Amino acid sequence: MANVLVMTDTVACIPPKFAKELNIKIVPAALINIADRTYIDGVDLSAQEAYAQLQKDPDSFSTSQITPKYLLDKYRELGKEPLDVLFITLSSALSAVIQSAKLAAEEYKKEAPDVNIMVLDSKAVAGTQGLVVLAAARAAANGKPLDEIAIIATKAREVTGGLVMLDTLKYVYRTGRMSKTKARIISFFNIRPINRINEAGEIVMVDKTRKREKGLNKLLELIGQESETDSLHFAISHSAALATAQGFAEQIKAKYNALSITISDYSPVMGYGAGPGCIFVGFQPELDFAQ
Repeated sequence: MANVLVMTDTVACIPPKFAKELNIKIVPAALINIADRTYIDGVDLSAQEAYAQLQKDPDSFSTSQITPKYLLDKYRELGKEPLDVLFITLSSALSAVIQSAKLAAEEYKKEAPDVNIMVLDSKAVAGTQGLVVLAAARAAANGKPLDEIAIIATKAREVTGGLVMLDTLKYVYRTGRMSKTKARIISFFNIRPINRINEAGEIVMVDKTRKREKGLNKLLELIGQESETDSLHFAISHSAALATAQGFAEQIKAKYNALSITISDYSPVMGYGAGPGCIFVGFQPELDFAQ
């Protein structure tokens, strides 16, 4: 049995199979507000339902921050075993989840002084964050101690890339980075931005295209430019675009030595700004140092 429990948030897009096999505790990254109702991400609202509502009425859709009190209750659910917990959050450049996690850990320490909760910034989202979490969880399953697992997760992030193509800019105004009018004007021209996750955990644009297929080919090209090997683990996330994600997985297999490929829903917590049709791909080489 692992001595360290690995936690993360729903933005990591961990497939349920792996969460169960590796005993990964997943907590919501945010609450989702639709009209006059509030839902817990990943608990009482599926990604499919969220994206359907987003397309129907984007102005009724918003998110709100998970509070330290909510996370404190999640820590309490763990009990007093295991004594060591590693909570890997989505990028602090994109969310304040890490602050809530740290404040809650400080409070829980007063109640359970023997429990050690380490909170680590993944500086990533979606498949990139997920691959880092899986590396940490496998190290925990192999009996590694907390400090060593944190080092493995940090090193894993340094070699794990992430790229994302939006199918439309129509919903970007939801993030506050662009006015609604400008977003609609740009989306009229079918401009699809291609972004990467940089070392600081920020999403930055590296290219753009008007054709989806051309954009997917560009993602394939960029993977090669950002990787030192063709042998990679891949984690694809999509926002209501399963067929596109499956087709992209086949393109990856044709071009690279795919050690593994997972496909999961892109968390609506991020997808409310990305919009439907978004494709994210995280990629990671074999981690010899994690053995």
